[in-house]
Order: sequence, then structure tokens, then C-alpha cells
Amino acid sequence: MMLKLLGRVRSALFLKILLVFVGAFTVVGSYFAITFWVFDWQRERPTIQATAVNYARYVLGDLGDPPDTTTARAVAERLGVGMRIEGPGVAWTSAADFPDFEDVDLPPYPGLAGSRAGIASPLGFSADVSRGEYRYLLSLQSGRTALGSGPDWENVADALFMLAVLAGVYVLTRRLLRPVRVLSDGVERLRAGDLDVEMPTRRTDELGRLIVSFNAMARAVRERIRARDQLLLDVSHEIRSPLTRMRVALEMMPDSAARRSVIEDVEETETMIRELLETERLDSPHGGLAKERTDLSALVRECVTALSDSGPGIDLKGADRPLHAEVDPERMRILVGNVLSNAVKYSDPAGLPVRVVIDTADGAIMISFHDHGVGIARDDLPFVFEPFYRADRSRSRDTGGYGIGLSLARRIVEAHGGSIEISSRLGEGTSVLVSVPASGNGVSPLRPRW
Repeated sequence: MMLKLLGRVRSALFLKILLVFVGAFTVVGSYFAITFWVFDWQRERPTIQATAVNYARYVLGDLGDPPDTTTARAVAERLGVGMRIEGPGVAWTSAADFPDFEDVDLPPYPGLAGSRAGIASPLGFSADVSRGEYRYLLSLQSGRTALGSGPDWENVADALFMLAVLAGVYVLTRRLLRPVRVLSDGVERLRAGDLDVEMPTRRTDELGRLIVSFNAMARAVRERIRARDQLLLDVSHEIRSPLTRMRVALEMMPDSAARRSVIEDVEETETMIRELLETERLDSPHGGLAKERTDLSALVRECVTALSDSGPGIDLKGADRPLHAEVDPERMRILVGNVLSNAVKYSDPAGLPVRVVIDTADGAIMISFHDHGVGIARDDLPFVFEPFYRADRSRSRDTGGYGIGLSLARRIVEAHGGSIEISSRLGEGTSVLVSVPASGNGVSPLRPRW
């Protein structure tokens, strides 16, 4: 619990600021308390004790010997003091809850043997003196509370006032530093890929200028990425015609190893262009999803059958029952095909088969892919869904294309309101989990069997 609280303090700026103000009030209060009790009290102690004893003698002078309790009550009421008297035949107090002698810790007064005087809780300015056979305890200030502390309701009022001051300081500081939270939310949205993030502000101080600078940076990043995407699309459109002419020319050439190699290069380039254009279609208002109720079990079986003769083989589980979802079947085939082809491509042909499991969990259909191939380095994992990023920089034909497949897969699954996750270890293999919302499958929710 303590570690959790410390972790929250380290990660919460506003809580740190509040603790700073609490610490400041504590230090200031401690300083004044120490100054009073250590310096002022010690320096003025003899004077305070002499004053208390002399005042007590003055008060007791009217009571007689032995003391008359009726006169004592009248004096106590007239002067506004508290009093206790004990001696032969007398045990009297001015109030039922007036403390006993033993309950008041007064320092001894050197000027009068057997007497005590000074300031002590709960009586405050008080004296304990003896006169003949009688002992007197007097609270020489109005009321019964310590000097300067006030009655209980005043203590409560003081505490409430301090809490109100702290609350006001916290609210004001939180308002002043609100742009920090706004900026933090904007940075998180930008990190998550929301390039349209824009944070309004009317502040003109340093934090306001920081938000303005962030908005300018976000616009610059947005324009550069859109310019890059537009360039790729323009180039892709321009390249399609030459590729088509090359394909026709190659079909007319005699069969040879060189011809087959060039055809493979052309097909790989056509695949890259097709994926780039498909990505653009997802962003276009005229190329959105054509959703229909689709049995994803059957769709996954089709994709597995198309690649079943490749690499180490594919072990499919859970596709023996229909699992329906409202999806675009063609886009889902691209998604499953891209992930599955990567799993097969990076597996050892003589190793364990790629495992594919389809199941349901929490209202979603989960499709998991696990291979036992070379794996992906930890530093590369955060970037595998970025366009053109490849952990294998060689880009050889044996190890894949141009790093667009997983990027397109993520765009497709997110367009369906789902998600895709990847985990991997070098030398042990890679796991990919695809989740899309289900639609009335009539089956009990189960955890995916990885």
C-alpha cells in the first residue's frame, strides 16, 4: 500500500504541489511553535511565573483563612478565573470539570517553596500555591484553555481555516497548471497516432506558449506525413502502367531463370502497390468497409488452406464452429493472409507448425497466430506496425516484402473497431492476437487458447 502511494506521488504533479504547500505550512508552523516555546517562553519564564504567583496571592487575599467558598465563587465569577481549593474540611472547585493538581504539569517556582507557576495545559496561565494548611490551584485567565489556544470551537475554526487555505491554494495551483494536463493528453493522443490533435488555449504565459508550439509541431508532423503518403500514392499510380507493360512483355519472352526472377520482382512490386492503394482506400470516404455478416471460422480456414503447403505447415484450432461478425470479408482476408504469411515466412520449414487459434472472449472474436521462427528484437516491436518498417533491413525476397503488410493489417482491424497485438522473443517465435467485435454467436465467452 505504501509503495503504491509513493508511486502515485511520484507520478502526480498536482499531488506533489499540494505536498509542497503542506510541507511549507508545517515548516512555518513548526518554526513559530519552536520560537515561542524554546526562545520566548524560556526567556520570559521567570517573569511569567512571578506574575502568576503575585496575581494568585492577590486573588487569595480576599478569601480569608480558612478560605470561604462562597467568597471564592464570587471572586472567580467576578475575575473570570478558575479555582480549586483543598485542605482541612474544604474540597471545592469553581467548575465540576476543573482539573486536579496532578493533572496540571506546571514548572516549580524558585521564588516560593512548594509553589508552581507558569503556562501549562489545560489551564494555560496558572499557579499552584499553598497558604497555611490549604492548597490552591488557579487558572488566572478567562476560561480553562491554554494561553493563546482558545476554546475547542476556536481550535476547530483554526483547523478549518487552514484547510480552506490549503484547498484554495491547491485549486488555484491546479487551475494555473491545467495546461500541463492538457498538453499531456495531447502528447498521448499524438503518440497513439491521432495526427489531428489540436489543443485550444487562451493563455499567454509560458505554458500557453508551450501549447501553441505543440500545436504547430503537430501540424508540421501531420502535413509531412500526409505529403509522404500522397507521394507514395502518386508514385504507386504512375508505376502501375509500366509494370503492366513489363508483365505483358515478360509473358512473350521465352521461359528462363532470368525471366522467372524478373516476374517475381514485378509481382512483389505489384503486391506492394496494391497494399498501398488499399491503405488509401480505407481512408477514402468512397472506399470504406463493405460489412456483411461473415463466418470468420470459414474465412480463416480458407486462408489456412491457401498456405497449408508452405513452410512448416499450419495447425488450426477452434474453427470447427461458426463464429460470425459484421466485417468486410475481403479486407479480413487481406488481414489474416498478411499475418499468416508472415508467420509462415519467418518459420523454420523443418520446425514446428504455425499455430492458429480462433475463439471468443468478452464479446469479441479472437484470432491468435503463433510461430516458432526467428522472432523480433524487443527494440523493433514498437515499430512493426509502421509502414515500411522491417526488423530485417535486408528486404530480401526470402524474408518478405517492403514492410507494409502488418501496417495494412492494423489499419483494417482498427477500421472494424478491433485491435491487434504482437509479442515476440528472438529465437523463440512471434505471437499476434487479432480481436474483432462478435455478433450473436450463441456461444459462451471463452478465453483465447494461445
